[in-house]
Amino acid sequence: MSLPAKSRHGRPAGRLSASRWVLIGLALALVVTVGVYTYNSSEQQGPSAQAPVVPGGKAPDKSCTPTAQLVPPCGAWWGMHVPPGDNPNMRPSLTAMEQKLGRKLDITISYHDMSDSDSGRFFRNDESQVVNDHILLLAWESSIWQDNLDIAWRDIAAGHYDQAITDQAARVKKYGKPILVGFDGEKDRDESGQTPAEYVAAYKRIVDGFRKAGATNALWVWGVTGYYPFRDRWKAYYPGHSYVDWISYDPYNFATCRGATWQDFKQTVQPTYNWFQQNGFANKPLMLAEYGTESHKSDASARADWYLDIPEAMKTMPNLKAIIQWNNVDADRCDFSLTGPGVVQAFAEAGKDPYFRQPMVRQPTG
Repeated sequence: MSLPAKSRHGRPAGRLSASRWVLIGLALALVVTVGVYTYNSSEQQGPSAQAPVVPGGKAPDKSCTPTAQLVPPCGAWWGMHVPPGDNPNMRPSLTAMEQKLGRKLDITISYHDMSDSDSGRFFRNDESQVVNDHILLLAWESSIWQDNLDIAWRDIAAGHYDQAITDQAARVKKYGKPILVGFDGEKDRDESGQTPAEYVAAYKRIVDGFRKAGATNALWVWGVTGYYPFRDRWKAYYPGHSYVDWISYDPYNFATCRGATWQDFKQTVQPTYNWFQQNGFANKPLMLAEYGTESHKSDASARADWYLDIPEAMKTMPNLKAIIQWNNVDADRCDFSLTGPGVVQAFAEAGKDPYFRQPMVRQPTG
């Protein structure tokens, strides 16, 4: 696996400039996954007013109903980050992609900073639309974009941002349905001089703030790069089992972009998966908050084959419960978009596997 680059991913369109915006980790930041929807992850376009049904018209097996932690017992959620382009409303680009794929995505991503502005506050109008029929990952980053300000973990831990935490917690509590929240993923690669202990203290301050405010519908996600040579760093950043409901990591097959050795999906994903299973984290569901592949230098069909291999590979990693393809070009011009011969078709075919057709049902309110 090639070393992940600093500032790897580009900013979504419409965002004010920031000195360091990296679209990584739990979508790089404080990630909120909203899970409250009533639809079956199939070809239908638009929310259903009825209980979900599986293809063939049968009611879903109750044993496959997602848990209170939004974990699908019988498979995994199928998702994608779809760049909105110049339109700050994410719905049009998301709908257009779903039409290409012939199915609705289960999960998608949006982004927020820690300001008390539209950039920071949950939930924007377009998010309110998307959340009706998707799991929405809201990435809350420890920065203020307009001021090009990166917020120090020690300042969060010291209580300087308690009001921002309390305000967001109130919005989440008002929303009332299960939400996955994570803080600054992929910080195992942080080069700012901050320490793992400062990260853990900031993370706990946020979780405790939400709990104190009564936002008990928040479920907590913790994420790392997944870059295997960093594995000795991961436990130092871990805030403890009582503060974590999901674990995420972000594997990429960089290939031609970094002169790396080509790896198929399983080779890209499984080493870190195995590490978590073998090092005291097997009781936590895993997600790929981002993943993707570059093109192959000499095999034009390799990228399509990479995606076609996903369903069978996923069935060998049963604790991996959500995967979100990052359909974009990063800051280093590494291209993880679904481009090339047959790639969109291959991704669409993989997403139609029954393993990724889990019933999305309404969750109980907190």
